[in-house]
Amino acid sequence: MRRKSGPDLCDLMPSDALELLSASGAKLVHDIGLEVVRSVVYDILTGKNLRDSTELLTRRRIATLNLALVEMFVKGSAASSTFVEQLPELATRALQRKRIAKPERWLAQWMLGLTDKAFQNVLRDDPRALSDYRERYVMTCKEVIEKYASQAGSLSGSLELTSGHKAEINWLFLTYLLNAVGAETRVGISSPYTWIQTRTHHKYWKAPQSVLVVLAR
Repeated sequence: MRRKSGPDLCDLMPSDALELLSASGAKLVHDIGLEVVRSVVYDILTGKNLRDSTELLTRRRIATLNLALVEMFVKGSAASSTFVEQLPELATRALQRKRIAKPERWLAQWMLGLTDKAFQNVLRDDPRALSDYRERYVMTCKEVIEKYASQAGSLSGSLELTSGHKAEINWLFLTYLLNAVGAETRVGISSPYTWIQTRTHHKYWKAPQSVLVVLAR
């Protein structure tokens, strides 16, 4: 049995945000609504530019995950005063496990400023290289913070949720948080329409005009 060495990152994330990392198939259709799916399928079949109709939803998903990361940092810091300092170590241990669910893998990668592509290209998918990368990541952030603080001074304040969770913020808190947000916005989170588009082209690419009429209704 695996011994817990810290909080599971997924436990600190809102359930709705976690679903954005793994929703597909019937669950995806249920979440975004049948009418939205109908509209996207119609656009695909009529050759319209999908980005025109999907970009706002993509922005919505990203904004939701950004705020969820803030909540995760606040809750983690409220539970432990050393949560932020421990984040790189927690993420490394999670990624070194033989089995890890996709949502937790992505969260752990974000805590190290990594996307799937960076994990594959820089670390060659070798979990043993994570410890070396973690040390370099921590040192790089420390050096940047020290240099910036020497110019801008120290940073202090707090963030508090209505639930009572409160976190004291400093340059390290914001550095790790913003690095995670940056990785999250670059990560290959498939647009909710990728699943729809793939299956539409596969099943309906020869659809008759009557199908388009039904979809448009």
